[in-house]
Amino acid sequence: MELGPEQCVCRSCGAAWPVSDGIPRFFQAPDNYWGEVSRRQASELLEAARGGSWADAVRSHFPEDSNMRFGLLDPQRASWAPMLGLNQGSTVLDIGSGYGAITQSLSQFAGQVYSVEAIPERINFTRERLRQEGILNVQLLQASAAALPLADNSFDLVVVNGVLEWVGDWDLAVNPRVAQINFLKKIHRLLKNDGILLIGIENRFGLDFFRGNRDHSGLPYTSLVPRAMASLMLNLNSRVHYRTQASLGKQYRTYTYSEGGYRRLLSDAGFAKLSSYWADPGYNQPYSLIPLEIPDWVRQHAADSLNHPGPAPRRSWKRRARKLAIPFFQPFVSDFVLIAPKQSGPSTELQTWIGGCLMKGDGTRTAQATPPPIAWALHTRPFKETAIVRIGDARTGSDLAYLKIFTGEPAGATAFEMEEANRAKVREVLNTPPGSLLRVPRSCGTLRIGATSYYLEDASRGTQISGLVRELGYFNDLRRVERDFSQICDRIFELTLALQKVTGVRTIPPAWRQVPEMPTNSPDLTRALGEKRYFQQAAPDASATWVQHGDLSVENAHIDWKTGVFEVFDWCDLAGGLPPLYDFFQFFLSTGYLPRADERVRFASEEDRWTATFQALFLSDTPVGRVTRRLILQAGERLNISAQQIPSLLLEYVIIRLNYYKIRSAFQHRLQFRLLELCVTNFKQLQQAWERPSSGVPLRGNATS
Repeated sequence: MELGPEQCVCRSCGAAWPVSDGIPRFFQAPDNYWGEVSRRQASELLEAARGGSWADAVRSHFPEDSNMRFGLLDPQRASWAPMLGLNQGSTVLDIGSGYGAITQSLSQFAGQVYSVEAIPERINFTRERLRQEGILNVQLLQASAAALPLADNSFDLVVVNGVLEWVGDWDLAVNPRVAQINFLKKIHRLLKNDGILLIGIENRFGLDFFRGNRDHSGLPYTSLVPRAMASLMLNLNSRVHYRTQASLGKQYRTYTYSEGGYRRLLSDAGFAKLSSYWADPGYNQPYSLIPLEIPDWVRQHAADSLNHPGPAPRRSWKRRARKLAIPFFQPFVSDFVLIAPKQSGPSTELQTWIGGCLMKGDGTRTAQATPPPIAWALHTRPFKETAIVRIGDARTGSDLAYLKIFTGEPAGATAFEMEEANRAKVREVLNTPPGSLLRVPRSCGTLRIGATSYYLEDASRGTQISGLVRELGYFNDLRRVERDFSQICDRIFELTLALQKVTGVRTIPPAWRQVPEMPTNSPDLTRALGEKRYFQQAAPDASATWVQHGDLSVENAHIDWKTGVFEVFDWCDLAGGLPPLYDFFQFFLSTGYLPRADERVRFASEEDRWTATFQALFLSDTPVGRVTRRLILQAGERLNISAQQIPSLLLEYVIIRLNYYKIRSAFQHRLQFRLLELCVTNFKQLQQAWERPSSGVPLRGNATS
């Protein structure tokens, strides 16, 4: 086929199209459609990217906590990609690709990515970011999603993220729903027979819309009312907003639906089935994906989110209302990620591997002839290369396994590989004494597909301790608290003894024990800290043989209250050279406990909130603080650690955490500095609190005053 000097050919279908600035061009949206501000912003961003680093251009244009910064920089915009069975033979289409964040992420999973965007400035920005990143497997198309020049049966995955709701504005000759069905039918034809459509979109009846958030119309509440009434609201509106100005003919055409509505829409377009996920906090930040087919998982995630320690008051009418609403919450989740296969087909390599692993029996699970139907829930964090996936039985919701995912160069997966090795060493030691009440999940296998590594391990059994202790009101029953934590501390003590028998464990770097320069730049404070340290009182290697979990918390420990079995996972931080009682300090701090008076406080920051927990547990005269110190003192006595040493050991714990987080978390690094200063400033009172755990002394620098 002869190509002109300004033409380009599609490797998927062989079609040729005109080129502008090196990018295939089919459609240029009018300025008033997208908003002049958006176009101007895109132009400024493109100019800055061409003058330096594209990522630095984004950081300089948008505040640290803005959605735009996350949306342009965060590879976890495509957190779902590792679960879709892509490989280097896959061809992917990203429709409405914006500034290229999802396109860039998809380039790691697929052999070829086609990225379609209508606004030239945005697609030119994507071109620049891909050039700077050295990504060569992406073909950019400037085109309208309504007129895609691509061949049928070409794609393994089509991504429609934040696009479907706008389709009604592209074809004014028909009803918006009909326009959306026609668009989806076109995608259905583009997909290979075993291809998948992924949609990111809002729930028409999402809770945020009931709170008055603007719909795509530019007005609040229009998604909640009948479509004709929404059109009337647009015509009666007098407020200026670029979205209301773009509502052509003042007719409401940006249709969204409930989960059931999307199911019917996709069925009408010919898709075989639909898997629906609650995307939390949103489809553009899908850090948690919870399958709606398992309502118990939805309720559990809603409760965990509500109870997770944060600056907001623990006791308020809003929180009570949210808690009461949890059983009825599922229809009102804010955003969806919808996964629709073109037709039912064979399992992907990943699905086949997981099924095969689950069919193998072990000491606690019976081998099965066929794998159960699988559901999954994914959890990750912003800008991480890792994710944790909960694998469950789709029929019952029971946990089957956990899948840990790393995306990147194989050398970067060292932490997961180390965890797998650590877990095997610990299991060998724990399996030796008969009747042990300590458990470590079994590794089920590893898989590498392209740039992604998968590590499967058994699901933990029993009650996750975080779900218990973070429930509002738990710490009001002091008898229960002491009974539960006495049992937990017995298991942590047994774990501590067992870990001393584990060999071949790495030792923490010597730099982790060094006192960093204090932010206050106070020589007196630094000198006082040096005088109070445990590792200054004993020989430097006195505790070098202490091996501990390194990050023991209420999140990564389960207990069966009937049998007393204590199961611990997440072993990547297992290390020697840690000070005695390190795991005890970390475990109690992770509870997030607050005294009842502080549960109504709205803290100014996360740092204030966690400082209040540290102070309440280790330094103040609170009922739970007294229980905490008494239990740690008892553990210390059983480990031949004197009460006089414990305040110094607490200092060492904070110093090591501070150095551990230096390159891992700016927030945690600041927090540990603050805790260290609090301990040193109040060291005399700290000593008194640990000598007499039934009493306490008011402290300077009270975080809750």
